[in-house]
Amino acid sequence: MRLDITTLIPIIASLLYGVIFLVVITSKPRTQLRQAFSIYLLAMFMWSVSAFMVVSGLVTVLPWFRLMSASSMAMAISIFNFVETLLSRRLRWSSLVYWYGIVAIVLTLFTGLVAKTAYWDEVEGLYYELSPTTFLIAVPGYLLLFGSLWELIKRYRQIQNAVQRNRFRYLILGLIIIVLGTMVNFTELGIYPIDIAANLISALLIAYAILRHQLLEIRFVFRIGLLYTVTTAILGIFYYLSITLVIFVFQPEQTGDVLLVSIIIAILFAVLFDPLRNFAQTWIDRLFYREKYNSSRMLQRLSQMTATLLDLNKISNMILSEVIDTLQVESAAMFVKGDQNGDYQVLEQLGFRKNITQNIRSDHPITSWLTSKKQVLTKQTIDVSPLFKSMWGEERATLENLNAELYIPLIAKDDLVGVLAVGPKRSTQAFTRDDQRTLITLANQTAVAVENARLYEELEDTFEQTVVALANAIDVRDTYTSDHSQQIANWAAETARVLGCSPPEIETIYWGGLLHDIGKIGIPDSILMKPTTLSKSEWEIIYQHPKLGAKMISPIKKLSHIAPIIEYSHERYDGSGYPYGVAREDIPLGARIVGVVDSFSAMMDERPYKRPMKFIDAVEEIKQNSGTLYDPKVVTAFFQVINLPQK
Repeated sequence: MRLDITTLIPIIASLLYGVIFLVVITSKPRTQLRQAFSIYLLAMFMWSVSAFMVVSGLVTVLPWFRLMSASSMAMAISIFNFVETLLSRRLRWSSLVYWYGIVAIVLTLFTGLVAKTAYWDEVEGLYYELSPTTFLIAVPGYLLLFGSLWELIKRYRQIQNAVQRNRFRYLILGLIIIVLGTMVNFTELGIYPIDIAANLISALLIAYAILRHQLLEIRFVFRIGLLYTVTTAILGIFYYLSITLVIFVFQPEQTGDVLLVSIIIAILFAVLFDPLRNFAQTWIDRLFYREKYNSSRMLQRLSQMTATLLDLNKISNMILSEVIDTLQVESAAMFVKGDQNGDYQVLEQLGFRKNITQNIRSDHPITSWLTSKKQVLTKQTIDVSPLFKSMWGEERATLENLNAELYIPLIAKDDLVGVLAVGPKRSTQAFTRDDQRTLITLANQTAVAVENARLYEELEDTFEQTVVALANAIDVRDTYTSDHSQQIANWAAETARVLGCSPPEIETIYWGGLLHDIGKIGIPDSILMKPTTLSKSEWEIIYQHPKLGAKMISPIKKLSHIAPIIEYSHERYDGSGYPYGVAREDIPLGARIVGVVDSFSAMMDERPYKRPMKFIDAVEEIKQNSGTLYDPKVVTAFFQVINLPQK
């Protein structure tokens, strides 16, 4: 028997079709559609076996060649039968088709009306001669195939369910490949086993459709450990063939040379084996366990990203996007427990036609159940449990608007800090246990991220309150009104917004305005509150307060970026300011803004050594010094902020 690529292809195809045939006929329930499909598989199995016998060199070729041709006829009839069963209809002329099939198969098997002669030549390979009457017998079969394929494609287009579409996509593709492969036999390329290769590819596609997409609702459990074992075995065979090939090519004469070659190949293979095995196992995960693979990758991504995020909105948007894309669900929403009344407020929602505005009350049956059970709550449980049958109209309306299939609790420190509501799958299939386990793991990660983000927000609020209190304390000490620094900060931020600054820049300028005079903490009261004109030496001390303020703020990591605004807030556009006397663009924009609004505010403030100016007089003073003491573009923007008409 010859053993090469020509014989290996039909052997593998025969094994595949044989296994698939056994899987289909042993699957329960034994529906008519599965029986029709099993007839098709049997025809393909006979075609593959006869193809092997034709090229094996073990038998007389002609009878097996005729059996191979008859099997292709049987394949066309079985596909027609399968499509009729699938569409649940019988055509008036169906009986004629089946009579044609019987006659065509008998004539092909027992007469020379199709194959006149066929034999195997060791030099030229397979040689066969078809009878002129072949087309009369074969053409109706091809017309049946094309018609059946067209009906399958039409049915495929009508199917809305994504899972069903996937099931039939591979079946249709496999049949198209077979038709194209058999048509090659009527050309000069027919001497090559192209039709047999097409048969193998079709078997692989059908096997994949059954394993991956449960074609015809056939669920065949193929344990991942077995797949990994098969992969390792294939790599081992590849290793053996590599050694055999090298020895065959180089033909070492001594035993020591053979051993040396084997050792070298073993070392090379050892280096490559682990990466190849990992690649193959990753490929298997993606191909046969895509949901688990995608879910695992999703959890890894979210675990890494949520660990570095402290913004609740960004966290929730990212999580919902991943859930919708990975699990292919229609919609999802995240609710987070509020601080005031304990109700669960909508933090983020994706995929809903209308925005959800209702919160989930803290005493809602959903939250009560999740708090006590700390498990996933399914829509099925809600529909059958007596606890939820007595819900009020408002409570039931909240759930109807959500249209969620699953409610996953976000538990942190034994407290329900949030709820993840997940809508139905786009495929309309139910969520599996693996899906629920994935969402529970995700919920645990999310709960920690939400809790960290909320703690950070609390620290932010405390920090801001502390800074504002500090600014107010400085104002009181410097005999300003208690909201002087707050007003400077607001004006400075609005001016920055008019100038087109980015949100982070506006926030920085706001804090710079709030703390621009913090350095006055280091100025003695005798100078700061002196009711008369300051001496030259006292002014020298005053001039140091911007540098002192920047020095105080710089070590605070969260405020260090505003230190330059504080340090240069008393510089002037023409270089006449302090403490450095720098001018124009050498002064940071934030400091130029604070310089204008601080000067305007100071003009209208009452101090121990001066009376306040009127609003219009302060405006005129700023105008007169625009371009000298103050940046003209900052002055123009500030006047817009205080609603001063522009000429």
